[in-house]
Amino acid sequence: MYRAGITSRTVAIRCVAVLAVLVVAGCRSFDGEKVRAEHAERYPVELAARTEEMLSANQPLDLDACIRIALENNLDVRSSQIQQRIATLERKIAFANFLPVLDVGYMHYEFDPAIALELSDTTLRIDKIRTVTWQANMSIFNPATWFLYAMHKRGAEIAELVTTYTRQVTALQTTILYFQCLSLEETAQALDSELAAALETERRMASLRQEGLVSAWQADQAKVLVQARRLEYRRTQRELQRARADLLAAMGLSPTAEIALATQTPLEVPSGALEDWIAEALLGHPHLGIADRNVEIQKEQIKIAVAGFLPQVFGFATYPDSIDDFVDTSGQWIYGLSATMTLFNGFANVNEYKAAKARREESFLQREQASLAIILEVVRAHLMLETIAEQATLARSVYDVAAGRAAEAEQKWREGLIDSSEMFDLTAQRDKARGQSVAAKFQHQVGIATLLNVMGKTKIDIEEAEDDGTF
Repeated sequence: MYRAGITSRTVAIRCVAVLAVLVVAGCRSFDGEKVRAEHAERYPVELAARTEEMLSANQPLDLDACIRIALENNLDVRSSQIQQRIATLERKIAFANFLPVLDVGYMHYEFDPAIALELSDTTLRIDKIRTVTWQANMSIFNPATWFLYAMHKRGAEIAELVTTYTRQVTALQTTILYFQCLSLEETAQALDSELAAALETERRMASLRQEGLVSAWQADQAKVLVQARRLEYRRTQRELQRARADLLAAMGLSPTAEIALATQTPLEVPSGALEDWIAEALLGHPHLGIADRNVEIQKEQIKIAVAGFLPQVFGFATYPDSIDDFVDTSGQWIYGLSATMTLFNGFANVNEYKAAKARREESFLQREQASLAIILEVVRAHLMLETIAEQATLARSVYDVAAGRAAEAEQKWREGLIDSSEMFDLTAQRDKARGQSVAAKFQHQVGIATLLNVMGKTKIDIEEAEDDGTF
């Protein structure tokens, strides 16, 4: 037996040594610089290919198309979906506590040299012993397992709500960036018209300067005006490029790609009054659904704390089976019940029960805070939407006036009553007013999207592109 023990220890030491060598070799085989270089080379190519696949057949993109691509590719959405799957698996793991556990143990001994046993007139030589042990355990009475499963079930529901809210936030972010791009496009067009008017003024002032009708500083002033208009135009173009990059990133695509957007304003103000919007928000906002489940989780925590005072009963069964001929009875069942109960643990279970009750009260307050915050957000979104609507109405009126003046100036210019410079100035004012009117209309769409989001009604189940409403 002594030599057999030496053999077992030797084998164990060798196994540990081999595992240690494998672990060390694995650590040494990692080349951080190589891995980073390979990823830096591979990722942009893969991202560009995915971007080309998504954009090649869809441009120009309307709002629904942008949101649909974002919900499919956005990294935050994909991460929340993974967390949801993890929560579902954790719930299934918790359910395993209700099922029996079956273990199989195998032992193998070899003796070198073989052991000789004197049994009456017979000598028995033993060189190998092999034993298989079957063991089953089953929880008979353990209330904490039920409460733990209920907690994980609520946790899976929370993960689903988090995924829904992440998708809503992603849709809102995409909507805001979409209309920001459209607004900057209109602004760039207006600035292009102003630049053309400034260039015409510069040309006319240069001609007057040659004729001696204006002074040098007046001609230089026209040049400065052109520089200012060109600078503003280029700055707007860079802002537009940055907004498009932000939109592409929110859609999970390469920020360096080219994107064309279809002009549309599909969002409409939800029906009802402010009180109706608040009621819908309190009923449907994912944050409040999460708060409800947090309250339930804390209630289950109290039940688990109470279960700490109760005994735990388990059933077990063991069947060792020896695969050796010299053993007359090779196996037998051993079964029964085992129970444990905490008699005194320094009042830890008592204090845990008190702490669980306090956490439940805190969860109630957190739900009230979330409800109050949602109501406040709805009120703010309502007030902001009213302000934006008034600004859009005013901007439209300003544009109508500017368009009338520009039309009249163009008629006079055709009749030779005014020069080109004045006509171009009025045309630039009209284009600028139009850009401001369209931008206000886009901002009104953003206000509607914000209101829908705080009501928990952001559209995320987009199947087909709708009418783009081009105007």
